[in-house]
Amino acid sequence: MNIVTTADSGFAHCLIELAKSVRKYYGKPIIVYDLGLTEDNKKELDAEIIPFIVDEQINYQGKAYLSPDGHESTRATHKPFCVKHYFENYNEPMILVDADCLFTVRVELTGFDFGLTYAPRKKEKDIVFYNGRFNSGVMFFNTPMFDLIDKWAQKCRGDNTTDQKAISDVISEQLDWGNYKQLQHWGDYSVKMLDPAIYNDHHLTKKGKVLHFITSKHREGIYEKLIEGLEQGKDIRKMFSQIKRGKVSRTEKIIRKIKSIFSR
Repeated sequence: MNIVTTADSGFAHCLIELAKSVRKYYGKPIIVYDLGLTEDNKKELDAEIIPFIVDEQINYQGKAYLSPDGHESTRATHKPFCVKHYFENYNEPMILVDADCLFTVRVELTGFDFGLTYAPRKKEKDIVFYNGRFNSGVMFFNTPMFDLIDKWAQKCRGDNTTDQKAISDVISEQLDWGNYKQLQHWGDYSVKMLDPAIYNDHHLTKKGKVLHFITSKHREGIYEKLIEGLEQGKDIRKMFSQIKRGKVSRTEKIIRKIKSIFSR
């Protein structure tokens, strides 16, 4: 099992911690497809770094505007090309994760070819899935599914799409989302839908085996505080809520009070 990600210098601070967690739980370096890391970034990393040039047709760094309200979505349309390159050069299964993910334990699942994290949303009938039905930040590839990957790559060549929207559309051609708890098939490949609260936990709970520091959680200044809190065994979900709302914890208030007394 290999852990694979893609990153540029904007996510280097997250990538360092992700690499540490991979070394800790898998005993090997993470594989990183380099989309713009600096030489200093690379020196800090415990990683196997692969320089990668994406097809010129792919505007993977831009933003997609799939929602009618003008909300931006990260394109990340380089992903299928990295996955294809991986399986052309490696024989081991892999977990593809975003650079702002973090492992809290070793994860190695079998019994399916492709695993994705999915849970239906409340009142799903009223939802239009502008950016796909699931989050593509964590995906399990136990076999090289080149025909699926090629279809995914072709959709990523579109003018206004994202990797997430593209793979969701491809998978949706043959999956029954209403029976998401059952093992399903796309062509000859078995597809397993996994619990995002465990394997793609963007709420940062204590039961998450793969944490995902999406949105402002991965911002420099915030991310470092959350990592420090995690290492100290704190509830980082609660910590982030306090940071987001500008609240100060009771402990921090006491520390500030003590410091103010001794600084007089």
